Formats: sequence, C-alpha cells, structure tokens
Amino acid sequence: MAVNVKSCYLFLLDNVHQMFMPTDRPLDETVDGAYHFLEKNIEKCVKNAAGRPAVFREDSEVRQLFLEYRNRTIPFLEFANHVAAKRYDFKERYEILTASDLFLCEIEMAEVEYVVGLELTCKEGMVHHVNQSETGIQNNLLVHQSIIPIASLKSANFFMIDLDKMTLTILEGMTSTEDDDTHLYADKILECKTEISVKEAVKKARHVAAEVIEHHELDKLEMVPAFERVIKETINEGKDIDMKEIAEEVFYQAPEAKMAYVAEIENQGIEKPVQNTNWVKMPLKKTQKLKTDTGIEITIPLDYYNNKDYIEVLNMPDGRLAIQIKNIGNIENK
Repeated sequence: MAVNVKSCYLFLLDNVHQMFMPTDRPLDETVDGAYHFLEKNIEKCVKNAAGRPAVFREDSEVRQLFLEYRNRTIPFLEFANHVAAKRYDFKERYEILTASDLFLCEIEMAEVEYVVGLELTCKEGMVHHVNQSETGIQNNLLVHQSIIPIASLKSANFFMIDLDKMTLTILEGMTSTEDDDTHLYADKILECKTEISVKEAVKKARHVAAEVIEHHELDKLEMVPAFERVIKETINEGKDIDMKEIAEEVFYQAPEAKMAYVAEIENQGIEKPVQNTNWVKMPLKKTQKLKTDTGIEITIPLDYYNNKDYIEVLNMPDGRLAIQIKNIGNIENK
C-alpha cells in the first residue's frame, strides 16, 4: 500500500524554548530523500496495530474546519495551521516540554485521498563540525537537535483522516497528569470518539483465552498455539476480528469453554468485531518454543508441532509429562 505525499507543511513545536514556528510554504520536494522519508514513516504508522479507528464528534471544531477545507472554502494551510497551533497550546498546558516536528500532509494511498498528521519528537545528540581557519582545520563536536525516529516509531503521534468518509485512524500514547489521563489528539485536539485498536483487542483476547484454557483444564500446549494461529491469520487476511468466530474455531471441541470465552470477551468491552480498516499485519510464528521446569528448551517447526507422528507430549503415571520426538533421520550439534 504505497503512500504518495502530494503536499506537506512542517511546523516546529519547540515547547522547551516556548517557540511555535508556523510555515507559509510547503516542504521543499526537491530536497533529496525528504518526501521519501515521510512516505515510509507514514506507511509504518498506517500498518501499526496500535492505531485506533475513530470518528469526529459532532461538536468538533476541527471537524468543521475539515469540512470547509474539503469543500474548498479554506486552503489546506489554514486547516493545518489551526491543528498545529492547537497541538502546541496543549503541549504547553500539559507541560510536555519537548521539541517536536509536526508534518501535516495531503496524501494519496490506494487511490484514496487522506489528510495525515505525523509528529516526531526531536532528540538531542552530537554532530561533528569542521572549522577551517588560518591556523588550520579544527574538528569539533556540537550539540544538535534533530528527529531521529527509531524503526518502531515509538515516539510518533499520528492521525489520518479519510477525505471522503471522514473516518480517522489515530496512533498516540496516553498523556498523564495529576488532573487526568487523556489522549490529546483524540480527546482534545481532533475531538473524536475512538474504538479499540487491533493491538489492544489482541492483548485482551490472549489474556481471556489463557484464563479460559486454564479454568477448563484444556491442553495449553495445543490450544495456545492454535489460538495464536487463528487470530493472526484473521488479521493478516485483512478481516475484522470477530471474537465469536475465533472462539468457534479454537474451542470447537469444548462448547463450555467457547461460551465462557465469548462471555468474558464481551465483559471486557469487545461486543462487536474489531475493525481492521488499514489491513495491519502481525508476524506469524514459524516455530513453537517449549521450556520445561528443568530448564530444557525445545524449538519445533509449526508444521510438525501438532503432528503426533513427529512429536507427542505424554502424561506419565506419576503425573509428570514427557516429550517424545519421533521419526528422526539424524541429529547434529548446533
């Protein structure tokens, strides 16, 4: 799903030195690598399973401005300036004393147009500086602030608005103060109603599955990998996560466990399928690792894990377990 940045405005939000630097002109697209940098990082944020689906609240000030921009009664820059100034003000109010770069972009992805906000926190580091004078060359170190996002973009704040549907995806961490805990972009700046993310849903689903497997005394060596496979295949196929369907597939041999799983998932607040609007991906395990209480670790390819012709977990008369590995052609030291 390639991202094409059509225009981008960069705003400097330096709350360390209480400086908000707006812009009048878009980012220079002739600078080598600048737009490519943005496109790759936007693509990573879109695919992040922690992104939460959202819709504007009817009384949202930003929603009204977005409608005016969409109807071409105001330019994109006016909308962008408002969002950037609001973000700076809330950073001041919540004492988020960081310097950050906020990119507000018009993009196209899979023939759909979006507005995107990507905020990256600047990091302080050292850069080398060459000083040439009459007495010769002197190489120095200078303190410098720049955006150095790590591969996982853990420090990024991100939102994306579908130009046609006006639905949103928001990726941000919780901001905590003595007064309240809030998601600043979702709750204060964009003023949205959000739903659970794929990442949050999977975390809850795993916890509930583990409790149900334990309570109903099911074989966790079989059930846990089966659960992981089903939920990840569902996500990677681009489907919404329907917990009832997952329960049908994983607990089909244990009706009481299936009912308990569905009831507890609903009790956790997941009462309808979880949206996977951006086709996020989760890595599929290729091996299953087992660790015994004696410290022995075994790594088994998943193709063989549930095949009793190759590996079998046996219940011994004394109540302990044994792992039997079968049909081996040869063994090598690794």
